[in-house]
Amino acid sequence: MAPMSFYPKNDRLPVVWPAYAIGFFGLFLIKSALMSVILYRYDPGPNAVQLPILVSAAVVGIVAFISRIVGAILQPVAGYCSDRTQGVWGKRRPFLAGSTLPMAISFVLLFKPVITPETTGNSLYLLALLCVFHLAFSLYQVPYLAWLPELATQNQQRVMLAKWLAITSLLGTAAGGAGAPWLIEQYDFGGMTAIVALVSVVTLLLPLMAPEHVAPMSHPPALLVSLQKSWQNVAFRPYVLSVSAAWIATTILGICPPFFAIALLRQNIGFSAWLNLLVLAGAAAGMIGIKPLVKRFGKRKVLQISMVWSGVGLLLLTLASWWIGDSVALWMVLLPVGSVGLAGFFVLPNAMMPDVVEYDLDLGKSAQAVYFGSRGLFVEVSVGLGALIVGLLLSLGRTVDQPLGVQLSLAAAGVFSLVSAGLLSAYPMDK
Repeated sequence: MAPMSFYPKNDRLPVVWPAYAIGFFGLFLIKSALMSVILYRYDPGPNAVQLPILVSAAVVGIVAFISRIVGAILQPVAGYCSDRTQGVWGKRRPFLAGSTLPMAISFVLLFKPVITPETTGNSLYLLALLCVFHLAFSLYQVPYLAWLPELATQNQQRVMLAKWLAITSLLGTAAGGAGAPWLIEQYDFGGMTAIVALVSVVTLLLPLMAPEHVAPMSHPPALLVSLQKSWQNVAFRPYVLSVSAAWIATTILGICPPFFAIALLRQNIGFSAWLNLLVLAGAAAGMIGIKPLVKRFGKRKVLQISMVWSGVGLLLLTLASWWIGDSVALWMVLLPVGSVGLAGFFVLPNAMMPDVVEYDLDLGKSAQAVYFGSRGLFVEVSVGLGALIVGLLLSLGRTVDQPLGVQLSLAAAGVFSLVSAGLLSAYPMDK
Protein backbone atom coordinates (compact mmCIF):
# COMPACT_ATOMS: atom_id res chain seq x y z
CA MET A 1 0.00 0.00 0.00
CA ALA A 2 1.37 3.40 -0.92
CA PRO A 3 2.00 5.65 2.07
CA MET A 4 -0.19 8.67 2.63
CA SER A 5 1.00 12.15 1.62
CA PHE A 6 2.11 14.45 4.44
CA TYR A 7 1.95 17.61 2.34
CA PRO A 8 -1.14 19.80 1.81
CA LYS A 9 -2.19 20.14 -1.82
CA ASN A 10 -2.09 23.66 -3.23
CA ASP A 11 -2.48 24.10 -6.98
CA ARG A 12 -1.35 27.75 -6.80
CA LEU A 13 2.15 26.97 -5.55
CA PRO A 14 3.73 26.39 -9.00
CA VAL A 15 3.57 30.19 -9.51
CA VAL A 16 6.59 30.51 -7.16
CA TRP A 17 8.64 27.78 -8.85
CA PRO A 18 10.79 30.09 -11.06
CA ALA A 19 12.02 32.12 -8.08
CA TYR A 20 12.73 28.93 -6.16
CA ALA A 21 14.39 27.00 -8.99
CA ILE A 22 16.89 29.73 -9.92
CA GLY A 23 18.68 29.15 -6.60
CA PHE A 24 19.91 25.80 -7.89
CA PHE A 25 21.59 27.61 -10.79
CA GLY A 26 23.67 29.67 -8.36
CA LEU A 27 24.47 26.67 -6.19
CA PHE A 28 25.71 24.57 -9.11
CA LEU A 29 27.45 27.51 -10.78
CA ILE A 30 29.75 28.15 -7.82
CA LYS A 31 30.17 24.46 -7.01
CA SER A 32 31.00 23.49 -10.60
CA ALA A 33 33.41 26.40 -11.06
CA LEU A 34 35.24 25.33 -7.91
CA MET A 35 35.39 21.65 -8.83
CA SER A 36 36.44 22.19 -12.42
CA VAL A 37 39.57 24.29 -11.75
CA ILE A 38 40.58 24.00 -8.09
CA LEU A 39 42.96 21.12 -8.76
CA TYR A 40 44.40 22.96 -11.76
CA ARG A 41 44.92 26.06 -9.58
CA TYR A 42 46.91 24.22 -6.92
CA ASP A 43 48.65 21.58 -9.05
CA PRO A 44 48.49 22.47 -12.76
CA GLY A 45 51.30 20.09 -13.70
CA PRO A 46 53.43 21.12 -16.68
CA ASN A 47 51.70 24.14 -18.26
CA ALA A 48 52.37 26.78 -20.86
CA VAL A 49 51.71 29.78 -18.58
CA GLN A 50 54.18 28.70 -15.90
CA LEU A 51 51.70 28.37 -13.03
CA PRO A 52 53.51 27.11 -9.92
CA ILE A 53 52.58 23.95 -8.03
CA LEU A 54 51.16 25.06 -4.68
CA VAL A 55 49.87 21.70 -3.38
CA SER A 56 50.35 18.28 -4.98
CA ALA A 57 47.37 16.64 -6.68
CA ALA A 58 47.24 13.81 -4.12
CA VAL A 59 47.21 16.29 -1.21
CA VAL A 60 44.48 18.37 -2.93
CA GLY A 61 42.39 15.19 -3.11
CA ILE A 62 42.97 14.43 0.57
CA VAL A 63 42.20 18.00 1.64
CA ALA A 64 39.03 18.04 -0.50
CA PHE A 65 37.93 14.78 1.12
CA ILE A 66 38.50 16.11 4.67
CA SER A 67 36.61 19.35 3.95
CA ARG A 68 33.71 17.39 2.48
CA ILE A 69 33.53 15.28 5.65
CA VAL A 70 33.32 18.49 7.70
CA GLY A 71 30.48 19.75 5.50
CA ALA A 72 28.81 16.33 5.54
CA ILE A 73 28.63 16.26 9.34
CA LEU A 74 26.81 19.59 9.31
CA GLN A 75 24.16 18.51 6.79
CA PRO A 76 21.86 16.53 9.14
CA VAL A 77 22.41 19.17 11.83
CA ALA A 78 21.34 21.88 9.36
CA GLY A 79 18.26 19.84 8.46
CA TYR A 80 17.35 19.28 12.10
CA CYS A 81 17.72 22.98 12.93
CA SER A 82 15.71 23.97 9.85
CA ASP A 83 12.84 21.65 10.85
CA ARG A 84 12.75 23.27 14.30
CA THR A 85 13.02 26.88 13.14
CA GLN A 86 9.94 29.03 13.68
CA GLY A 87 9.53 32.64 12.59
CA VAL A 88 7.91 35.00 10.13
CA TRP A 89 10.52 34.04 7.51
CA GLY A 90 9.67 30.35 7.74
CA LYS A 91 11.88 27.31 8.26
CA ARG A 92 14.06 27.44 5.15
CA ARG A 93 14.63 31.03 4.05
CA PRO A 94 16.78 32.20 7.02
CA PHE A 95 19.37 29.51 6.23
CA LEU A 96 19.49 30.50 2.56
CA ALA A 97 20.00 34.15 3.44
CA GLY A 98 22.69 33.53 6.06
CA SER A 99 24.89 31.14 4.06
CA THR A 100 25.15 32.92 0.70
CA LEU A 101 27.89 35.49 1.43
CA PRO A 102 30.22 33.11 3.35
CA MET A 103 30.00 30.71 0.41
CA ALA A 104 30.89 33.40 -2.14
CA ILE A 105 33.70 34.97 -0.10
CA SER A 106 35.40 31.65 0.62
CA PHE A 107 35.18 30.79 -3.09
CA VAL A 108 37.00 34.00 -4.05
CA LEU A 109 39.71 33.52 -1.42
CA LEU A 110 40.35 29.91 -2.46
CA PHE A 111 41.85 31.14 -5.72
CA LYS A 112 44.03 33.77 -4.03
CA PRO A 113 46.52 31.69 -2.05
CA VAL A 114 48.76 33.93 0.06
CA ILE A 115 51.81 31.66 -0.22
CA THR A 116 53.25 30.91 -3.64
CA PRO A 117 55.86 28.16 -3.14
CA GLU A 118 54.70 24.60 -2.43
CA THR A 119 54.51 24.56 1.38
CA THR A 120 52.44 23.17 4.24
CA GLY A 121 50.93 26.64 4.61
CA ASN A 122 49.21 26.30 1.25
CA SER A 123 47.66 22.99 2.29
CA LEU A 124 46.33 24.48 5.54
CA TYR A 125 45.00 27.54 3.69
CA LEU A 126 43.24 25.29 1.17
CA LEU A 127 41.79 23.11 3.93
CA ALA A 128 40.49 26.02 6.02
CA LEU A 129 38.74 27.76 3.13
CA LEU A 130 37.31 24.57 1.66
CA CYS A 131 35.83 23.78 5.09
CA VAL A 132 34.21 27.24 5.24
CA PHE A 133 32.86 26.81 1.70
CA HIS A 134 31.37 23.38 2.36
CA LEU A 135 29.87 24.43 5.69
CA ALA A 136 28.11 27.36 4.00
CA PHE A 137 27.11 25.11 1.09
CA SER A 138 25.50 22.64 3.51
CA LEU A 139 23.60 25.37 5.35
CA TYR A 140 22.11 26.47 2.04
CA GLN A 141 21.51 23.17 0.26
CA VAL A 142 19.69 21.14 2.92
CA PRO A 143 16.92 23.67 3.80
CA TYR A 144 16.63 24.56 0.11
CA LEU A 145 15.90 20.98 -0.96
CA ALA A 146 13.69 20.34 2.08
CA TRP A 147 11.49 23.16 0.79
CA LEU A 148 10.71 21.18 -2.41
CA PRO A 149 8.00 18.85 -0.99
CA GLU A 150 6.10 21.88 0.31
CA LEU A 151 6.15 23.54 -3.10
CA ALA A 152 5.29 20.40 -5.09
CA THR A 153 2.69 18.36 -3.28
CA GLN A 154 1.75 15.78 -5.91
CA ASN A 155 3.79 13.09 -7.64
CA GLN A 156 3.76 14.62 -11.15
CA GLN A 157 4.37 18.07 -9.66
CA ARG A 158 7.48 16.72 -7.97
CA VAL A 159 8.80 15.24 -11.18
CA MET A 160 8.15 18.53 -12.95
CA LEU A 161 9.74 20.71 -10.26
CA ALA A 162 12.67 18.29 -10.04
CA LYS A 163 13.02 18.71 -13.81
CA TRP A 164 13.08 22.49 -13.35
CA LEU A 165 15.84 22.04 -10.77
CA ALA A 166 17.65 19.69 -13.15
CA ILE A 167 17.54 22.31 -15.89
CA THR A 168 18.79 25.11 -13.64
CA SER A 169 21.47 22.86 -12.15
CA LEU A 170 22.51 21.78 -15.64
CA LEU A 171 22.77 25.41 -16.73
CA GLY A 172 24.73 26.23 -13.57
CA THR A 173 27.04 23.28 -14.12
CA ALA A 174 27.58 24.35 -17.73
CA ALA A 175 28.24 27.96 -16.75
CA GLY A 176 30.64 26.95 -13.99
CA GLY A 177 32.36 23.98 -15.60
CA ALA A 178 32.69 25.52 -19.05
CA GLY A 179 32.79 29.18 -18.08
CA ALA A 180 35.44 29.01 -15.37
CA PRO A 181 38.26 27.75 -17.64
CA TRP A 182 37.30 30.27 -20.35
CA LEU A 183 37.16 33.15 -17.84
CA ILE A 184 40.56 32.15 -16.49
CA GLU A 185 42.02 32.37 -19.97
CA GLN A 186 40.41 35.78 -20.53
CA TYR A 187 40.69 37.44 -17.11
CA ASP A 188 42.92 35.20 -14.98
CA PHE A 189 41.75 33.65 -11.69
CA GLY A 190 40.83 37.00 -10.11
CA GLY A 191 38.40 37.95 -12.86
CA MET A 192 36.87 34.48 -12.92
CA THR A 193 36.18 34.44 -9.18
CA ALA A 194 34.69 37.95 -9.18
CA ILE A 195 32.25 37.17 -11.99
CA VAL A 196 31.23 33.75 -10.67
CA ALA A 197 30.79 35.02 -7.10
CA LEU A 198 28.65 37.99 -8.18
CA VAL A 199 26.31 35.93 -10.36
CA SER A 200 26.07 33.26 -7.67
CA VAL A 201 25.13 35.69 -4.91
CA VAL A 202 22.32 37.21 -6.99
CA THR A 203 20.83 33.86 -8.02
CA LEU A 204 21.27 32.27 -4.58
CA LEU A 205 19.24 35.08 -3.02
CA LEU A 206 16.41 35.07 -5.58
CA PRO A 207 14.53 32.15 -3.90
CA LEU A 208 13.89 34.49 -0.96
CA MET A 209 11.29 36.16 -3.18
CA ALA A 210 9.16 33.01 -2.99
CA PRO A 211 6.79 33.16 0.01
CA GLU A 212 7.18 30.29 2.43
CA HIS A 213 4.23 28.85 4.29
CA VAL A 214 4.80 29.40 8.03
CA ALA A 215 3.57 26.15 9.57
CA PRO A 216 2.90 25.61 13.27
CA MET A 217 5.95 24.57 15.25
CA SER A 218 6.67 20.86 14.80
CA HIS A 219 8.47 18.76 17.39
CA PRO A 220 10.73 16.26 15.68
CA PRO A 221 12.49 13.71 17.85
CA ALA A 222 16.09 14.25 18.91
CA LEU A 223 18.65 14.45 16.11
CA LEU A 224 20.29 11.08 16.75
CA VAL A 225 16.90 9.38 17.01
CA SER A 226 15.86 10.98 13.71
CA LEU A 227 19.03 9.81 11.99
CA GLN A 228 18.61 6.29 13.34
CA LYS A 229 14.99 6.10 12.21
CA SER A 230 15.81 7.48 8.76
CA TRP A 231 18.42 4.77 8.27
CA GLN A 232 15.84 2.15 9.29
CA ASN A 233 13.59 3.32 6.45
CA VAL A 234 13.89 0.47 3.92
CA ALA A 235 13.42 2.91 1.03
CA PHE A 236 16.09 5.31 2.24
CA ARG A 237 18.99 2.86 2.44
CA PRO A 238 19.17 1.70 -1.20
CA TYR A 239 18.19 5.16 -2.40
CA VAL A 240 20.95 7.01 -0.56
CA LEU A 241 23.65 4.42 -1.31
CA SER A 242 22.77 4.52 -5.01
CA VAL A 243 22.80 8.32 -5.10
CA SER A 244 26.13 8.33 -3.26
CA ALA A 245 27.75 6.02 -5.83
CA ALA A 246 26.40 8.24 -8.62
CA TRP A 247 27.91 11.31 -6.95
CA ILE A 248 31.33 9.66 -6.81
CA ALA A 249 31.10 9.10 -10.57
CA THR A 250 29.96 12.64 -11.39
CA THR A 251 32.57 14.18 -9.07
CA ILE A 252 35.32 12.38 -10.96
CA LEU A 253 33.83 13.64 -14.22
CA GLY A 254 33.55 17.18 -12.87
CA ILE A 255 37.22 17.40 -11.89
CA CYS A 256 38.85 15.72 -14.90
CA PRO A 257 37.94 17.81 -18.01
CA PRO A 258 41.01 20.11 -17.86
CA PHE A 259 43.17 16.99 -17.86
CA PHE A 260 41.09 15.32 -20.60
CA ALA A 261 41.87 18.37 -22.74
CA ILE A 262 45.56 18.54 -21.85
CA ALA A 263 46.56 14.86 -21.58
CA LEU A 264 44.24 13.12 -24.04
CA LEU A 265 43.50 15.75 -26.68
CA ARG A 266 46.71 17.86 -26.59
CA GLN A 267 44.70 21.08 -26.08
CA ASN A 268 44.97 23.91 -23.55
CA ILE A 269 42.77 24.25 -20.45
CA GLY A 270 40.28 26.47 -22.29
CA PHE A 271 39.25 23.52 -24.47
CA SER A 272 37.89 21.77 -21.36
CA ALA A 273 35.00 24.25 -21.54
CA TRP A 274 33.88 22.56 -24.78
CA LEU A 275 34.21 19.12 -23.21
CA ASN A 276 32.00 20.18 -20.29
CA LEU A 277 29.43 21.63 -22.67
CA LEU A 278 29.34 18.41 -24.70
CA VAL A 279 28.70 16.34 -21.58
CA LEU A 280 25.94 18.68 -20.45
CA ALA A 281 24.43 18.83 -23.95
CA GLY A 282 24.07 15.05 -23.87
CA ALA A 283 22.41 15.22 -20.45
CA ALA A 284 20.07 17.99 -21.62
CA ALA A 285 19.03 15.91 -24.64
CA GLY A 286 18.26 13.00 -22.35
CA MET A 287 15.88 15.12 -20.27
CA ILE A 288 13.40 15.19 -23.14
CA GLY A 289 12.49 11.58 -22.49
CA ILE A 290 12.47 11.60 -18.68
CA LYS A 291 8.82 12.50 -18.07
CA PRO A 292 7.23 10.03 -20.55
CA LEU A 293 9.59 7.28 -19.41
CA VAL A 294 8.77 7.89 -15.74
CA LYS A 295 5.05 7.74 -16.57
CA ARG A 296 5.52 4.36 -18.16
CA PHE A 297 8.20 2.67 -16.03
CA GLY A 298 8.45 4.65 -12.78
CA LYS A 299 11.30 6.69 -11.34
CA ARG A 300 13.38 3.78 -10.05
CA LYS A 301 13.65 1.90 -13.35
CA VAL A 302 14.35 5.04 -15.35
CA LEU A 303 17.15 6.05 -12.96
CA GLN A 304 18.63 2.55 -13.20
CA ILE A 305 18.59 2.69 -17.01
CA SER A 306 20.22 6.13 -16.87
CA MET A 307 23.09 5.00 -14.67
CA VAL A 308 23.69 1.85 -16.75
CA TRP A 309 23.83 4.01 -19.89
CA SER A 310 26.34 6.35 -18.21
CA GLY A 311 28.47 3.51 -16.87
CA VAL A 312 28.71 1.65 -20.16
CA GLY A 313 29.36 4.90 -22.03
CA LEU A 314 32.23 5.88 -19.73
CA LEU A 315 33.85 2.44 -19.94
CA LEU A 316 33.62 2.51 -23.74
CA LEU A 317 35.12 6.00 -23.72
CA THR A 318 38.00 4.67 -21.61
CA LEU A 319 38.73 2.02 -24.23
CA ALA A 320 38.35 4.62 -26.94
CA SER A 321 41.03 6.78 -25.31
CA TRP A 322 43.51 4.06 -26.30
CA TRP A 323 42.00 3.42 -29.74
CA ILE A 324 41.28 6.92 -31.08
CA GLY A 325 44.03 8.86 -29.31
CA ASP A 326 43.68 12.62 -29.67
CA SER A 327 41.03 12.59 -32.42
CA VAL A 328 38.99 15.60 -31.34
CA ALA A 329 36.20 14.94 -33.86
CA LEU A 330 35.45 11.48 -32.47
CA TRP A 331 35.48 12.74 -28.90
CA MET A 332 32.99 15.45 -29.89
CA VAL A 333 30.61 12.68 -30.99
CA LEU A 334 31.20 10.13 -28.23
CA LEU A 335 31.03 12.50 -25.25
CA PRO A 336 27.44 13.74 -25.70
CA VAL A 337 26.13 10.30 -26.67
CA GLY A 338 27.70 8.72 -23.59
CA SER A 339 26.33 11.52 -21.38
CA VAL A 340 22.64 11.08 -22.24
CA GLY A 341 22.18 8.88 -19.17
CA LEU A 342 23.20 11.72 -16.85
CA ALA A 343 19.73 13.21 -17.42
CA GLY A 344 18.27 10.70 -14.97
CA PHE A 345 20.85 11.64 -12.35
CA PHE A 346 20.07 15.34 -12.68
CA VAL A 347 16.27 14.92 -12.45
CA LEU A 348 15.18 11.85 -10.52
CA PRO A 349 16.94 11.77 -7.11
CA ASN A 350 15.23 15.01 -6.04
CA ALA A 351 11.88 13.77 -7.37
CA MET A 352 12.26 10.49 -5.44
CA MET A 353 13.25 12.00 -2.11
CA PRO A 354 9.73 13.12 -1.05
CA ASP A 355 8.54 9.54 -1.78
CA VAL A 356 11.26 8.23 0.51
CA VAL A 357 10.22 10.64 3.28
CA GLU A 358 6.59 9.63 2.94
CA TYR A 359 7.56 5.95 3.22
CA ASP A 360 8.43 6.63 6.88
CA LEU A 361 5.10 6.92 8.68
CA ASP A 362 6.81 7.55 12.05
CA LEU A 363 8.86 10.65 11.19
CA GLY A 364 7.44 11.86 7.90
CA LYS A 365 7.08 15.60 7.53
CA SER A 366 8.22 16.37 11.09
CA ALA A 367 11.76 15.43 10.08
CA GLN A 368 11.78 15.96 6.32
CA ALA A 369 14.85 18.23 6.39
CA VAL A 370 16.66 15.66 8.54
CA TYR A 371 16.16 13.22 5.67
CA PHE A 372 17.63 15.72 3.22
CA GLY A 373 20.45 16.33 5.69
CA SER A 374 21.09 12.60 6.06
CA ARG A 375 21.25 12.29 2.31
CA GLY A 376 23.52 15.29 2.23
CA LEU A 377 25.89 13.63 4.68
CA PHE A 378 26.24 10.61 2.40
CA VAL A 379 26.52 12.76 -0.71
CA GLU A 380 29.18 15.06 0.73
CA VAL A 381 31.25 12.09 1.89
CA SER A 382 30.84 10.59 -1.58
CA VAL A 383 31.89 13.80 -3.34
CA GLY A 384 34.91 13.99 -1.04
CA LEU A 385 35.70 10.37 -1.79
CA GLY A 386 35.40 11.08 -5.51
CA ALA A 387 37.84 13.99 -5.16
CA LEU A 388 40.22 11.79 -3.19
CA ILE A 389 40.02 9.00 -5.79
CA VAL A 390 40.63 11.34 -8.73
CA GLY A 391 43.48 13.09 -6.94
CA LEU A 392 45.22 9.78 -6.34
CA LEU A 393 44.52 8.47 -9.84
CA LEU A 394 45.74 11.64 -11.55
CA SER A 395 49.00 11.38 -9.63
CA LEU A 396 49.65 8.28 -11.77
CA GLY A 397 49.82 10.43 -14.88
CA ARG A 398 47.99 13.44 -16.34
CA THR A 399 50.23 14.55 -19.20
CA VAL A 400 50.41 13.79 -22.92
CA ASP A 401 53.36 11.47 -22.33
CA GLN A 402 51.73 9.71 -19.37
CA PRO A 403 47.90 9.87 -19.48
CA LEU A 404 47.25 6.71 -17.43
CA GLY A 405 45.72 8.54 -14.46
CA VAL A 406 43.22 10.35 -16.68
CA GLN A 407 42.19 7.13 -18.40
CA LEU A 408 41.78 5.31 -15.06
CA SER A 409 39.63 8.19 -13.81
CA LEU A 410 37.24 7.70 -16.73
CA ALA A 411 37.03 3.99 -15.95
CA ALA A 412 36.43 4.60 -12.24
CA ALA A 413 33.53 6.94 -13.03
CA GLY A 414 31.99 4.24 -15.23
CA VAL A 415 32.29 1.56 -12.55
CA PHE A 416 30.63 3.72 -9.89
CA SER A 417 27.76 4.52 -12.30
CA LEU A 418 27.08 0.80 -12.72
CA VAL A 419 27.28 0.27 -8.94
CA SER A 420 24.67 3.01 -8.52
CA ALA A 421 22.29 1.20 -10.90
CA GLY A 422 22.78 -2.11 -9.08
CA LEU A 423 22.06 -0.66 -5.63
CA LEU A 424 18.66 0.61 -6.80
CA SER A 425 17.48 -2.99 -7.21
CA ALA A 426 16.64 -3.03 -3.51
CA TYR A 427 14.54 0.16 -3.69
CA PRO A 428 10.96 -0.87 -2.78
CA MET A 429 8.91 1.63 -4.81
CA ASP A 430 8.26 1.69 -8.54
CA LYS A 431 6.38 5.00 -8.78
